[in-house]
Amino acid sequence: MSKNTKYFFRIAAVLTIALAFSSCNKWVNDPKSPDSTVDESQLTSLEMLGRIDKGIYVNGPVIAGVWRAGASASSDLLVASGAIADEITSTAVPNSPFYKELDEDKLSPDNPSLFSSWSNVQNYRARAEDAINLANQQNPAEADKIKVKQGALINARLHAGYAWMLLADYFTVSESNHAIYADHKLVTHEQAYANAQRYWEEALPLANEQEKRLLHALLTKLGIHTQNYTLATAHINQSFTPLENFAFLNTVGTVSNAFFSAMSINSRDAAVDPTLVAVLKTTADKTRNPVAKAAKGHWSLTYFKERDPLLVTDFDEMQLIRAELAVRGLIAGNPADFVNTVIVKYDPTGQSNLPAQNTLTLTDITSIRRIFLSWRGTRLIDLRRFNIDGDLNPGFTKRKWHWIGVPEIETR
Repeated sequence: MSKNTKYFFRIAAVLTIALAFSSCNKWVNDPKSPDSTVDESQLTSLEMLGRIDKGIYVNGPVIAGVWRAGASASSDLLVASGAIADEITSTAVPNSPFYKELDEDKLSPDNPSLFSSWSNVQNYRARAEDAINLANQQNPAEADKIKVKQGALINARLHAGYAWMLLADYFTVSESNHAIYADHKLVTHEQAYANAQRYWEEALPLANEQEKRLLHALLTKLGIHTQNYTLATAHINQSFTPLENFAFLNTVGTVSNAFFSAMSINSRDAAVDPTLVAVLKTTADKTRNPVAKAAKGHWSLTYFKERDPLLVTDFDEMQLIRAELAVRGLIAGNPADFVNTVIVKYDPTGQSNLPAQNTLTLTDITSIRRIFLSWRGTRLIDLRRFNIDGDLNPGFTKRKWHWIGVPEIETR
């Protein structure tokens, strides 16, 4: 991940997407704040959704809260997904049993960390959908206020879609019932993914060109996660350009990058799976996944600094999706050329590049994605959609759980 990468929708407290919005240096750029005693009219006012500053939409407290909830939800789940897959393994004496239980396929349904992860993503979904409802209640007539409503709807729908995608990607009631609970009812994975697609498609007509590319990138990613390759093909060429991404920035108080907190050299919650270390052969592989031996003997991850963004998706992922779609015969182009645009970022000499004449297979694509999309939650998706074991013992196909089980308290 380039440290100079630009981000969309900058929110200095939580996350950032820079480009046109990079001038905001305060959490919500001083929008209207409620008094110490808040009444309903203040909570439901347009100012809570944002304001226009020099022609640019700036998030209000409600939308900033949605971004912040998204950072918490993603931090929990992207790390947890690596513990189910062959990216993260447990240490001998972890501070938290959560990753150990996931790694060993013995997750207790009453583990407090499990309930926290579940609660965080549900809070994220509810905040985003509440923001949509609040925006839809507004009937502004002035041009700037109309822009505020539109900006709030784009942000809220972006996050509502991502929250639904997280729920379907990482949780299920049981291995025989692929569903989650939301608003006191069962929602199938198919319905959850459909909710994500609907929210992102609803946001597109209001979005500017940069926002559109973000939404098209997420719809492309959704197509891969759901094996709807027609959907991915329809959106891939309208997705991110180089240096664009979707990421959560950790800058508030003691909040750190989740992988740094769990897997840095001074942490003992989790470790880099030795099988992942073993497949790092080239300079690019090792630059993308730098590791070091901790004092206790396990592999620690040195990729992230404490305040580094938590990356969800970017142009590199779009390039690897192009490679896969080309292998599947769904788009034109040389798959190796698409892959090499990613590899060369980590080894500018070109020595790590794939030979242009290489004929890649889907097996090759899964191996490449494991290395260059690590720490984003995609490995779990790939093990599941390709029905492969990876380097897990027992193999992934033999595990009791292929998603995170819903907390026991939710089923009461």
